[in-house]
Amino acid sequence: MKKTYSILSAAFSIMAIFPILAGLTKWGFPLYVAVLEVSLFLPFTLALAGLVFALMGLKGKLKISLVVLNAAGLSLSLLLVFVALFGFQQP
Repeated sequence: MKKTYSILSAAFSIMAIFPILAGLTKWGFPLYVAVLEVSLFLPFTLALAGLVFALMGLKGKLKISLVVLNAAGLSLSLLLVFVALFGFQQP
């Protein structure tokens, strides 16, 4: 079961980080827009689910790598949400 949690954690981390990083390229911008049209909080929830599954997954270097990767995705998506909610307000 722990192997399944590790696989789910890796899948959720890819789904959380890839659209944000692809949004920086010319070819990936439509993917980024499609993800944000679903919900602004979708990358955040995917990274949070990945972090939860990483904490329940296999122990060792894999667990540490998945926790760090999902924590990075979580912080990146939190930065995105913060900028979207508070950065574009008129003074």
